[in-house]
This record gives sequence, C-alpha cells and structure tokens, in this order.
Amino acid sequence: MSALLTIDDSPSVQTDALCDFLVRRNVPALFFCRGDRLDLNPEPVVRAIGAGFFMGNHAYSHTRFSTLSYEDGVAEILKTETLIDAAYKKAGVARPAKYFRFPHMDRGTGGWIIDFDAAGQHKDRLIRLFAEGLNIDLTPPSAALRDKKDRLQEFLRAQGFVPLPGADLTLPWYRDTELAQAVDAMFTFSTSDWMVTPRHAGKWRYKTLADLLNKIDEDDTLWQSAGHHIILAHDQDDLLPVVSALVDHILDKGMEFRAL
Repeated sequence: MSALLTIDDSPSVQTDALCDFLVRRNVPALFFCRGDRLDLNPEPVVRAIGAGFFMGNHAYSHTRFSTLSYEDGVAEILKTETLIDAAYKKAGVARPAKYFRFPHMDRGTGGWIIDFDAAGQHKDRLIRLFAEGLNIDLTPPSAALRDKKDRLQEFLRAQGFVPLPGADLTLPWYRDTELAQAVDAMFTFSTSDWMVTPRHAGKWRYKTLADLLNKIDEDDTLWQSAGHHIILAHDQDDLLPVVSALVDHILDKGMEFRAL
C-alpha cells in the first residue's frame, strides 16, 4: 500500500513546522500553493523546496472557478505560476513538473466536479468521494460551465501542466473514469481535515479528530493490499496538530508515502 500525500492551501504560519514534521517522519509531499499567500509570505515555500518538497499551483485567490470567467481563471493560474517559478529560482532548484489543483476542486462546474452521469456504475462511489471531503453542490452545470471546464483543461495542457503520476492507480472508479483523464490533480481519499478547524467545527459530517481517524480506518478502498492512493490534506494555520496526527495514524497502519 502506498500513497502520494498532497497538501493544499500553502503557505500558512505552520508550513515550516509541517515540513519539519514530514521530514522527521520521512514523508514526501506535494504542496499546492495559493498565490495570494505565496505573494505575501514566500520564504516558507522557498525553504520547503530546499528541503525536497514539490510545489504545485492552487490558483491565486482560492475562488471557485465556476464563479470566475474563463479569462479571470486563466489570470489566477498564470499569476500564481510566476510566484512559484520565483520561489524555485530563489531556492536554487529546478522545477521538476507543473501540477495544478483547482480551489475547492471546482473545475469550472461547481460541485459537479466530474460528469457523474458518465461514470456509470461508479457514480455513487465518486459522489461519496467528493461529498465526504468537500463542500459541494450537486446541481448539474449549465452548458456554458461545461464548456469553460473543457477550455480550462485545454489551457492547462497547453501550458505544460501534467496529471499526477497515476499508472499504479488501479482502482476501477479512478482508472476507468474522468479522474484518470484530468490534467489537474485529483485525489482518491480526502482526510476532511478542514472540517475540524475552529471556523468549521461542528458544522460538517466529521466533527472531531476521532471522527477523522475513524474515516481513515473505515475507508472501503484505502487498505486494499494492492492499493495506491492520492491523499488530500491541508496546510492551514489551525491544522498542524490534526494533520500530524492523521499522517502518523496512516503510517502506523502500514501505508508508505511515496515521492513523485
């Protein structure tokens, strides 16, 4: 069993401490950077690059792309690209690849993250994957939003963004659906860690750290002997103790975190 750890929303006031923890536990990770935070506080990202971590693009303002025009969405991506390139240059490290994850996993079509109706027998499984980890509205998108989503995928390809490595992701609901076709970074398991931050505590399905640990234990595919996963967590000011506990728990249960 192995997993790629992906961490959204960097940098935070805890980025240095989070990286120190991951280094101690020998856990590689891919951080997706918010441009607005990187703009204000680039040094933790520069240090993380120097420590061997990878950086991806999480757009500039963390705005849902279904609420942005295509042009504004492109501007958010490009502005953040400039900042990530500058951080790699300052760290003296060549950027290995360009990865992108949409804020809130809103790929231009709101909570209709993929075309669930095209997922066949996997539809319910995929709705559960996203509904348990994100705040989503399952209203099917308009034709205009679907077109914007397609244009954004074309833009990402043209800009040289690449999907997360997924040749070993053999889960049928990933391999045989739109998840495997996406240029942007998808995931196979969300820790739902954001649900226990002070701003969200008690409002969502998972209300305590114990709830999140049980989510890990009870996932129906995470612990298959041949399973490979992309795990989603967050780098936020209030989350270091939670994310540390979740990573420790996953390691203690026998998962190996792999590098890109």
